[in-house]
Amino acid sequence: MSGEARGRSEQHVPQLRLDELLDELQARIDAARGTQDRVHRLLQAVLSVGRELDLAQVLRSIVEAAVVLVDAEYGALGVIGDDLTLSQFLTVGVSEDERTRIGALPSGHGILGELIRHPEPLRLSEISDHPASYGFPAHHPPMHSFLGVPIRVRDQVFGNLYLTEKRGAEEFEAEDEAVLSALAVAAGVAIENARLYEETRLRERWVRASSQVTSALLSGAPSADVLELIVEQARRIASAEVGMIAERVPGEDVLRPLFAVGRGADRRRGLVMSRQDGFVEAALSTAEPVVSPDIRHDPRIDPDSALWAGLGPVVGVPLVASGKSIGVLVLGRTAGRTPFTDTDAGPLLGFAGQAALALELAERRRDAEQIALLKDHDRIARDLHDLAIQRLFAAGMTLQSTQRFVDHPEAAERLSRTVDDLDETIKIIRSTIFGLRAHGDRGREGSGAAQTRVGDGD
Repeated sequence: MSGEARGRSEQHVPQLRLDELLDELQARIDAARGTQDRVHRLLQAVLSVGRELDLAQVLRSIVEAAVVLVDAEYGALGVIGDDLTLSQFLTVGVSEDERTRIGALPSGHGILGELIRHPEPLRLSEISDHPASYGFPAHHPPMHSFLGVPIRVRDQVFGNLYLTEKRGAEEFEAEDEAVLSALAVAAGVAIENARLYEETRLRERWVRASSQVTSALLSGAPSADVLELIVEQARRIASAEVGMIAERVPGEDVLRPLFAVGRGADRRRGLVMSRQDGFVEAALSTAEPVVSPDIRHDPRIDPDSALWAGLGPVVGVPLVASGKSIGVLVLGRTAGRTPFTDTDAGPLLGFAGQAALALELAERRRDAEQIALLKDHDRIARDLHDLAIQRLFAAGMTLQSTQRFVDHPEAAERLSRTVDDLDETIKIIRSTIFGLRAHGDRGREGSGAAQTRVGDGD
């Protein structure tokens, strides 16, 4: 090669290196801008999620923000229940028509269950390649790339974020995982705040309802009205479709719904609830609420009983009076709804105690009315004997002694008939007195038996 040619070649080398440096610098500037934009979007998402106080809206905001932050086609947030399955599943990107055709929401198997069992970030380029994957249901949109991150609330796993189908790329990147993990931390704080706010509002509603019930009891309102108020308030506050109070049937080993409100209330009234029903027995024998996530699949009940028809999640609370269980308060939600939680069930104990008090007061009031009636019978019988009969007898004696002073035969006959009428009246009054006293004795025996039943309770 000539010297001139070699010189031209050496001049091109620095130019190429300069171009490479400029390209690399531009790439880093673009990356920095992209990172800056992403951080800005993350901050916006955190602020958006943190502003909400309604838990349902918080969950919806979290999954919507996650989809935007990592450029995913589909997103979901699964809430983990007490049985380590998904109790809620919120989706973004799947249409209503697609959800209908897919059918039941997932319960936490396959890849979704993998994050439940191992709550650590999981990033896959192909879902089907993972050992835990076992395919999608019919009509489910195809999905390949996957990114999952757990959401923790006070070191407890609340649920998981699931993102699929990275837009414009074959898989999610490590940066996507880092951004989503940061969002999950903020989401945990927002969820805790929403829960605290919800618990505070719920507590206030229970306090107001308890105050209403207490006022009704102290005002002497009919026990039936108080019980109906208790069941209806409990049903509304606990977001249940059905509320019932079942009372023991005296002399029988069964309970009967005394009150039923809500959906299907008319057909539930009067149905017999056997104490051999395991769910009812559990509610009667414990001092705590008994919860069934889905009463349809609860082995403790009779599946053919119309009492549980159409219900899913159910909670039962014993009604305790004088240390004895006299019945049970039952609340039910329709099948497919969220199960009752400790937050839902805890305040029911106080309400159930007020219901038991209302039942006991009703029994005492009936006994008091019966005793008052018996006392009236005794007083009337005594007054009739001491006043009416004696005066009638004295009047009869006076008329009899007057007859010898009457010379007119017709007048004497009339006096004689009047004396006979007075004698007959005295006999009738004596018969009435005997009847009142006999009824009073039977009433006292019945009242004593009723008081014994209340005292025995069980």
